Amino acid sequence: MVMLALLLGLGALAAPVKPGIIASKSVALDYRNSWPREAAAIPALNRELRIEAEGSLERGRRDAAEDLRSAREDKRPFHQHYFALAWRTVGQSDTLLSLQSRADIYTGGAHPVSTWRSILWDRRAGKPVRMGDLFTISSSFGALTRRAYCKALDTERLERREGRQLGGDFDECPKFADLSITPIDKSKDGRFDAIAYVASPYTAGPYVEGAYSITLPLTRRLIAAMKPRYRSSFVAQRQ
Repeated sequence: MVMLALLLGLGALAAPVKPGIIASKSVALDYRNSWPREAAAIPALNRELRIEAEGSLERGRRDAAEDLRSAREDKRPFHQHYFALAWRTVGQSDTLLSLQSRADIYTGGAHPVSTWRSILWDRRAGKPVRMGDLFTISSSFGALTRRAYCKALDTERLERREGRQLGGDFDECPKFADLSITPIDKSKDGRFDAIAYVASPYTAGPYVEGAYSITLPLTRRLIAAMKPRYRSSFVAQRQ
């Protein structure tokens, strides 16, 4: 019996961590929020994602129930609300875990809304960090990457718009604070080799143009500007 208990205990310890998920479906709301096993394996991050998911589910239920009640009172059609958010791992090293999410949300309006977000988790510090936090001088990230990003974005916008400019804010380069900026590991070798910049609809162009996703390679100059403890997590792509 003792040996059996020991074996069962070892089996439980060896069991793989399951991805996190919170899901609920009703007449008013179809809700799903998930995150990968790499995030679920980090207790503090798993807790943050679960608390956020539970909070958004509560708000979604309240708003959908109010819309359903109002629709019945006004005798108008009700369209079920939905919220679908999925985090995925786009790269990881011994020091950092990089996550990117897409959320598709519909609350009864003219069309759904899609948004992208990112989390860069410092395993040793046990907390999320911003891109600027990776650098000896936090402003170095913007100084070294913004020109290349804005140029690539303009090229993509002109291609989608067949050479036309719209005028106004949709021709401007959005602030980095308005983007999802995520280090990614394209080669899957445990080191980040590129950075993905995603502008959700309405950020870099009108809704009809959708999201703008720009991926730029890591450079030696960018890595050299990082804090020493982060440099081994990155590798420069050949230019």
